[in-house]
Amino acid sequence: MSLIELLEAIKARGGRMTRTRKIVLETMLSSSRPLSASEIVSVFKGKKTPINRTTVYRELSFLITNGFVHEVRLIGKPSLFELAHQHRHHLICIKCAAAKPVVLGKHLDSHEKKIMRHEKFKITSHSLEFYGLCEKCQ
Repeated sequence: MSLIELLEAIKARGGRMTRTRKIVLETMLSSSRPLSASEIVSVFKGKKTPINRTTVYRELSFLITNGFVHEVRLIGKPSLFELAHQHRHHLICIKCAAAKPVVLGKHLDSHEKKIMRHEKFKITSHSLEFYGLCEKCQ
């Protein structure tokens, strides 16, 4: 999904397109990994655009609530955020909090469909993270 498509989808749901929201989305689109709120704030500082952490969390909350962003929760560490259409599964280091996407193939999709049929449960999203120590922290 491109920035223009994201902006159009937000407008279609009645959302406004603010400069802050646009920078948050651009930042997430250009990243190959999930980002923390602090990392997003630092992008604003680099662009010499004043912003506080509360505003970033408010934008992230709006984007999560409306299905545009997915939160990756870490044990004892700040959450990470990624665009929902870029949904990935991750290897997360419990020491340094590095998050690396991992490809699981088509098997997970087939298991999800079996679960929906067997349990008569409509799955709208899922989260799958593997926790351990990265090569650097071992």
